[in-house]
Amino acid sequence: MITRAIARAKINLFLQVVGKRDDGYHDLCSLMTALDLWDCLDFDFQAQGLSVFCDHPGVPGDETNLAFQAARVFMDRFLAGTGRKKESSGLAITIHKTIPIGAGLGGGSSNAATVLKVLNQRHGHPFSTEELMEMGLGIGADVPFFLHGGPALATGVGETLEKYPPLLPYYVVLFFPGVSVSTGAVYKNIDFPLTKHEKSNINNPLKIRRSGPGVDVRACLQNDLESAALKYCPEIGFIREEMAGFNPDGMLMSGSGSSYFALFSRYEKAEQAFMALSRKWEKSDKKIFLTCFAAS
Repeated sequence: MITRAIARAKINLFLQVVGKRDDGYHDLCSLMTALDLWDCLDFDFQAQGLSVFCDHPGVPGDETNLAFQAARVFMDRFLAGTGRKKESSGLAITIHKTIPIGAGLGGGSSNAATVLKVLNQRHGHPFSTEELMEMGLGIGADVPFFLHGGPALATGVGETLEKYPPLLPYYVVLFFPGVSVSTGAVYKNIDFPLTKHEKSNINNPLKIRRSGPGVDVRACLQNDLESAALKYCPEIGFIREEMAGFNPDGMLMSGSGSSYFALFSRYEKAEQAFMALSRKWEKSDKKIFLTCFAAS
């Protein structure tokens, strides 16, 4: 019997680079929320050994796959506590990909988090959410967010998460330019003097108070990585101009790129933008999605 689960995408509504650490990583402050856009993962617990397959040719099927790493980390920890042999536990994971790769949407990290959650449920919840987050951090900085749930404010390298108040709902038009961006390359291109200058104009989400039914994220949209990503991938600037033509309520690059998103309070405007962009780029490798903030 196959078990199916979903792995949602995320966007960064605020991303501030606080500084560079001695270990080469960067301390961040980031407000993230999940979207109603997801990959589907199928789990076959009758398989022999551990394997991962993805229907996207750009996703590896070996131990470099984050879902594979998550399954191995979980089972190693679980079997060490039970004394069972590895041979007694098999798993084949099939990933049906919808979230673009290298897009700043956290697809690989979300896949890994879903694997940890499914395996924990399968084996009777031997680990707490905090323990799963600790396992996940060793796989990818965004994995703890997908285990914690959102919206959430992440600090450090992403390991410290604080539940954020509910957000005012927005429809989201996502534009992936068909070009993946290397997170490492973007961080190497950060201009810290420019980043510090940009910070002086930021309304930090920590200072924004809930008004009425939720927080209006338009007040904090900022991504310190955008200027660095533009140097590495000029197409990001092009899609930003494309989306600006639809007069969204707000727009921003997600994560380290390359996806750009536009927020619309009215579905009709979001649908108009989505349909126009979809028609224009239907014969290209660019991908456009119409979605919304996921329920908390």
